[in-house]
Amino acid sequence: MSLLWSEIKYNFVHIDQVNFDIDSLYRATMRRVLKTENDQDFYKEIDRFLVKFKDGHTELVIRPESGEENTDYPRYGTALFGDKFYFTSYRLHSDTDSLLLGAEIVEIEGIPTTEYVEKYVLPDITGSTPTYNLKVAGALLLNGKVHTRIKGKALTRAGKIVNFDVIRDGESTRTPDEQWWEPKSERKRNWRDKIALNWENDIAIVSIDKFWPEEEMCHKIDSIMQIVRKENPAGLVIDLRNNGGGSTNVAQHLQMYLTDADSLRTFGWQTRKNLGYGRAQGNYREEYEDYFEYTAYETYPPEIYVRDKAIEPIACPVVILMGTYSFSACEDFLVCISEMPGHPLLIGEETAGSTGAPLVIYLPHGAVARICTLRELYPYSLKPFVGKGVTPDIEVKPTIDDYLDGKDPVLSKALEVLNDH
Repeated sequence: MSLLWSEIKYNFVHIDQVNFDIDSLYRATMRRVLKTENDQDFYKEIDRFLVKFKDGHTELVIRPESGEENTDYPRYGTALFGDKFYFTSYRLHSDTDSLLLGAEIVEIEGIPTTEYVEKYVLPDITGSTPTYNLKVAGALLLNGKVHTRIKGKALTRAGKIVNFDVIRDGESTRTPDEQWWEPKSERKRNWRDKIALNWENDIAIVSIDKFWPEEEMCHKIDSIMQIVRKENPAGLVIDLRNNGGGSTNVAQHLQMYLTDADSLRTFGWQTRKNLGYGRAQGNYREEYEDYFEYTAYETYPPEIYVRDKAIEPIACPVVILMGTYSFSACEDFLVCISEMPGHPLLIGEETAGSTGAPLVIYLPHGAVARICTLRELYPYSLKPFVGKGVTPDIEVKPTIDDYLDGKDPVLSKALEVLNDH
């Protein structure tokens, strides 16, 4: 606990965004830590301490087996659309009620759903933006201790208020051949593929869900782009809505396909700067005050790197899809693309808002935590990438009706733009 507190005070890059007293939080958490009687409770306190910093790269990454909580989910899926939470799926051939599909969850355990989320769900979510945190809350809404029940009220599609009372046993009762309801869609893909190529008439759709492993993904991107170039499509859609990140080098590799410039500009960055002498002087000399307040930063300008001449840029119009689950190294890519001269059109929703070279910290019993040490700066404006994700040029937000009907309005908008080009 003391190690984490110390590393955050000296290395957590968003220390200037913290609106509470870190030392007070540390002391309060330490008092509870000393009273814990098992690893589960101990690591729950560690987790809650880190969650307070609301950063997607500052969190407890791995708990030891002895510290894992026995949690589970019901045999239903839930999600956030707009500002409301809905039942979005259920396990088929199981003890589930199909009438709940598409129903708005209006009350949980006797209180309004939004209040329940604020009180019981959001405090355990590590994320950098309210949008991302609420999206994750939608997916985890009814999770809790295994084999316990959770009840509430829902507004069905027919406009009727119904009660629900479900058990959290979705994982513990899983079977290899289980099936879940899912919307029918004309565009199907194998979600086990990190990268996939599909076609909509003469428009290529490349979905990339990871930028890792580095060498493998660069090779796969090269292979698919060769196919795209050979087919000479009318347009290219690059779908990054489910890209959780990986390597910035893969992001830069992909960017080379989207410009014919001889060189490209990376993002700039900031990191904490600690100087003992500066802190000693900072309580009475203004020029050292930042060191005394733990808010001194070193700023590094964007770098220029030469494009690989072996990479031939895509000649057709390109549109990039992005969303709330576009995260980490994927956002490195989007930060750079968003200010690149003549950049492809960005369509979708604001990204997760978190990236930044985490410091890995090894804890007892094999537990692992990480702390964000790098704050990105946009490559041309140099504005800091903090507290807000990359915003699209055209915002498109799917609705619950879109989802249930198997429609993809984000992709449809991209196809419309390319067809009208």
